Amino acid sequence: MIALACDVGGTNTRMGLVHEGLLLTETVAIYRNDDFADFYAVAAAYLARAGQASVDAVCIALASVTTAEGATLTNRDWTIERGRVLTGCRAERVEFINDFEALGFSLGQAEKLRTRRLAQGDGGTKGAPRLVLGAGTGFNAAAWCPSLFDGVPHVVAAECGHMTLALAGAEEFSLQEALSRINGRASVERALSGNGLVSIYRWQCAREGVEPRFDAGADISRCAVAHSDDRCLAAANVFLRLLGRLAGDLALAYLPYDGVYLAGGVTRALAPLLESGPAFRQAFGAKGRMAGLMERFPVHLLSDDASALHGCAEWMRLSAAAR
Repeated sequence: MIALACDVGGTNTRMGLVHEGLLLTETVAIYRNDDFADFYAVAAAYLARAGQASVDAVCIALASVTTAEGATLTNRDWTIERGRVLTGCRAERVEFINDFEALGFSLGQAEKLRTRRLAQGDGGTKGAPRLVLGAGTGFNAAAWCPSLFDGVPHVVAAECGHMTLALAGAEEFSLQEALSRINGRASVERALSGNGLVSIYRWQCAREGVEPRFDAGADISRCAVAHSDDRCLAAANVFLRLLGRLAGDLALAYLPYDGVYLAGGVTRALAPLLESGPAFRQAFGAKGRMAGLMERFPVHLLSDDASALHGCAEWMRLSAAAR
């Protein structure tokens, strides 16, 4: 069986072919959404490039709340409908899952993913939950939970980007006021995303009474990593502190003794600061009486841009086995 795996984010769409539940990594391609009118145009371009007139099944991971019939993206004005995908891909079956649900399922194939370890923890406890979270165009998280009774693993999906952002101290309360003034409330995604990094940077500039030099998260990340702009670096450290605090909160919620995995384009862009700086690690572990427990969780950075496609492949494998 040849299937099509799709990871549709707000900025990019990734696609790859799946054979018997395994992603064919040599077929993976990435497309900029701005270059296409809609998802169907991306799929047509990919299938033509891959030489596939049809596929047996399609699994689409979306940055949105999904239904059996499709979804509208949260951070892009695209609606993807089951019927049109069936017709356009000449497929027999189409399934929709949340993009972080797909990342969660990819942890069932963690040995196939490219990762970098940021914290050793206790080396990982096999048979324990795993947690993935990350910042990109938006923010979300998901927990992979093994079966306790000889069943199949399952993934707990969420919409963590829309939770209220946890802030502490006078400095961060000033950030909360700035985010709320712009957006009505300070949600996680308003800070921990590409646009969120821009908002933090502008807030940092306003506090220092200077005009912002940059308008794009990618430029801010690049200057922060290069240590070429003090305000970019300060903004990145605030970002990583907030990310570490939230990652620690979610680790307490799910107890992922088999690993915490960080994903997302913004997270990866700040990888050198994650690895060398204290902002994330200190905030992750700052849990009072639970500080010792936090040291048990291994923390990894997902450096594989195709991770969600591996998750789509795992979803289809488990789905096929259950039928």
